[in-house]
Amino acid sequence: MRAIVCRRYGGPQVMQIEEVPRPEPAEGEVLIQSEAIGVNFVDTMRRSGRHPAPPPVPFTPGIEVCGRVVAVGAGVTRFRPGERVIGRCITHGSYAEFVVTEERFTVPCPETLSAEEAAALFVNGQTACHALITVGQVRSGESVLVTAAAGGVGSCAVQIAKALGARVIATASTDEKRRLAESLGADMVVDYTRENWPELVLAATGGRGADLILDSVGGATARASLNCWAPGGRVVIYGKASGEPLTVTSDQLLFGNRTAYGLAVGTVIENEEVMRAAMQRLEEWIATGALRLLIGKRYPLADAAQAHRNLEGRTTHGKLVLLP
Repeated sequence: MRAIVCRRYGGPQVMQIEEVPRPEPAEGEVLIQSEAIGVNFVDTMRRSGRHPAPPPVPFTPGIEVCGRVVAVGAGVTRFRPGERVIGRCITHGSYAEFVVTEERFTVPCPETLSAEEAAALFVNGQTACHALITVGQVRSGESVLVTAAAGGVGSCAVQIAKALGARVIATASTDEKRRLAESLGADMVVDYTRENWPELVLAATGGRGADLILDSVGGATARASLNCWAPGGRVVIYGKASGEPLTVTSDQLLFGNRTAYGLAVGTVIENEEVMRAAMQRLEEWIATGALRLLIGKRYPLADAAQAHRNLEGRTTHGKLVLLP
């Protein structure tokens, strides 16, 4: 089978397509023939070696896949060959024609979803859901500020926050991305490249600011968002696309009675009950039309390096997927 292999850490060019043996599912594992593969920012961190726990080389990157079950390992009871599933990879990478996932991190795929949409659901949907609910504890009527609102997670977060009754303020860098966020239901869209954008947020919220900030960007954008952070508010940090982490000072917390949270969604969904409950809720939102999964661009598996270049260049919107 064909798979992307990284034999060293580095830029996108280290990802090469190779012929490798097809994996066999071990006990508790499911073998999936890939139909679509999700591209996530954490993939770029692992590829470059910047992840806190990068996989040992050589490795196949990727953590998300949609496809059909072709074989199951001993002890697997939930799935049979022929069933359509979505899986999250832990020990095996997903940038391949055949992918092994653990049964506990595999869920049925609704036939109403395209393969590309399904590949956008697990990581992005779970991240947005847990950032807003499990960690962020959003309440109806609150103001939620979503950075990178046109991205894979951000676009889900805008819609989920609206479904939960929040007032959504979306930040994005281009007219196209701001129009997209507005079409998803954002009540206010802000150009974060403007120096005074936090003042606009304060004015729109009657001087209060955002009760909940979801940040995946870090750097100057994230620092600016803290200038419109409401007293008693929360911030959930789940990424640093800029390469620079967000630093929250003790004074910002102390004198505003505020709280800062970190979210590594992979740790949260180690709790299978929590993961499956969130997935059921996501599917309900999709069924009612409250949540649309946006596919920004599709790439052949062999073009995984270009997908990473585009993702790291922050020129994309929605979810990027690879097609084997």
